Amino acid sequence: MTSHDIVTRHLCVAVDVEKYSRLDTPQQEAAQADLLRVLDEAAALSGLDRTCWSRQAQGDQEFSVLPHSTPEAVVLGVFVRHLTAMLAAHNAWRPSRDRMRLRLAMDLGVARDAALGHSGPAPVAVARYLNARVFKRALAAMTATNLAVIVSDRLYQDVVQSREHGLDPKEYAHLHVIENGFRGYGWIYIPGQDPEEVRSLVQRLSQEQSRGTGLSGDHSQARLSSIRRFGGSHVNTPAEIAALAATAASAVVGAMATDTWQYVRNRCARVFGRHVPEREMELMAQLDEFERSLASVPAERENLLDDFRHRTAEELAAIAALSEDAADELRSLAYGTTHTLGRGDQHSSGPVVGTLNVRGDSNVSGRDTNIWRFR
Repeated sequence: MTSHDIVTRHLCVAVDVEKYSRLDTPQQEAAQADLLRVLDEAAALSGLDRTCWSRQAQGDQEFSVLPHSTPEAVVLGVFVRHLTAMLAAHNAWRPSRDRMRLRLAMDLGVARDAALGHSGPAPVAVARYLNARVFKRALAAMTATNLAVIVSDRLYQDVVQSREHGLDPKEYAHLHVIENGFRGYGWIYIPGQDPEEVRSLVQRLSQEQSRGTGLSGDHSQARLSSIRRFGGSHVNTPAEIAALAATAASAVVGAMATDTWQYVRNRCARVFGRHVPEREMELMAQLDEFERSLASVPAERENLLDDFRHRTAEELAAIAALSEDAADELRSLAYGTTHTLGRGDQHSSGPVVGTLNVRGDSNVSGRDTNIWRFR
């Protein structure tokens, strides 16, 4: 049995110096020395031995894999507080342009030694969190702070919510991170700043990023603008697709963490399985993650709803653009879900029989609709 046959999870930590590239060579050398000093001092004051960390230096950054036995709550709580204090002392007598400001990212997962450093999902995730555009912009906007921290959703749920070592879940702001094919949820903490101001800032920056880049991942605006005429008689324009997706997303997300969620979830699974079977598992996992977040932090429900509706609408818009059948099923999903929510937890999963009184020409449609004419 080799060391790679044993799967162990480690706390991974990455730190980056803001605006390092603007420094000249002597200033870069000084910044690197200062970075090592504040990290070493903060760790020592926290009872952590950095000589045991597997560290990988990258100029203005340092990536570290901590020993398996490291208490995560000490790092997220005590170490971050001491690092905040060390940075405050370091910057106390420096002009604004010479202050050292840091971004700190953390995740818990599989990390292995590799030929050029480390491999595994945790090192990749930490790099994506560290370089998330909204995270960078949040630090840039909070000019009074010296440190911004982002932790993975896994660490937030398992460690931050334990409230050990002074950790307070209310001080963190939720962020959906999409970077270089990576998708995940992180939680931003900016020491010494009003959590409500941080949440408002993160939400605004996220919305600005979404408006600036269009749809995320593989679903770009170009894909919506390429919608063609289906069946020769009906046009799903980009505006119609967007409106339909927004309505359906509001209905779906509104059902999360309620008694009707399982019913709505099953309907979503049928739509995904019929029209995007290759992505069904991915999309359902995303909805389930949204639902877990809403259920686990009910106090944040209103703040999370807008983000989740926006993200869900992007995915549903891409599906609606595939065909008129897909658009029709999303209309049915939106109407059926809204109707179900309006009746509370009363819904029917079996056949529904109704009577239609029709005069003149009519058009009744539905994937599983049967119509009989009685004389």
